[in-house]
Amino acid sequence: MKTGLYGGTFDPIHNGHIKVVQAARNFLQLDRIIFIPAGDPPHKAGKQITAKEHRLAMVQTVAEQVEAQVSDWELLKQEKSYSVETVRHFQAEYPDDEIYFIIGADSFYDLPTWWHYEELMALCNFAVVSRPDYARDILLSKFKGNEKPPRVFFLDDIFVDISSTEIRERVAAGKNISKLVPPEVAAYIEQHHLYQ
Repeated sequence: MKTGLYGGTFDPIHNGHIKVVQAARNFLQLDRIIFIPAGDPPHKAGKQITAKEHRLAMVQTVAEQVEAQVSDWELLKQEKSYSVETVRHFQAEYPDDEIYFIIGADSFYDLPTWWHYEELMALCNFAVVSRPDYARDILLSKFKGNEKPPRVFFLDDIFVDISSTEIRERVAAGKNISKLVPPEVAAYIEQHHLYQ
């Protein structure tokens, strides 16, 4: 079995995230994809993040449509969420699976700054969502070269021009977000008065 792990703040989850799931499943022939809303992400320290129960609920509203599962493992942790620990957890849960860590090009570029990144690279494959402003040689330029060579698959046929930040700003300004998020997410944001 091939399992894709797709972590993120998902504040809110949007159509770009859904496109990534569909592209990763098709390109890598994944048997299972698990959304993992971030609990206390170290790289977002000091930033305002919407309450975890709202972020989890929004992901749950769309997961079934894209035939994905949702894990609250990081959300239930009392301490910071490090990706290497998350991958270890799912490897223990699915010991016979090949794990694919789905990640954006910008995050992959910053990977050498992550906690225990060398172990993370050795633990799983990477499915990197390409971006026009990140050429492959640039993406790999920050690695020292003595890491275990990662198995990296680039999802080149997808361009995500949506950001959660933009969606939050549009909601705050009273603008329409119907083309950016699934209807269920738009309804949830309105019902719970998020981002206003």
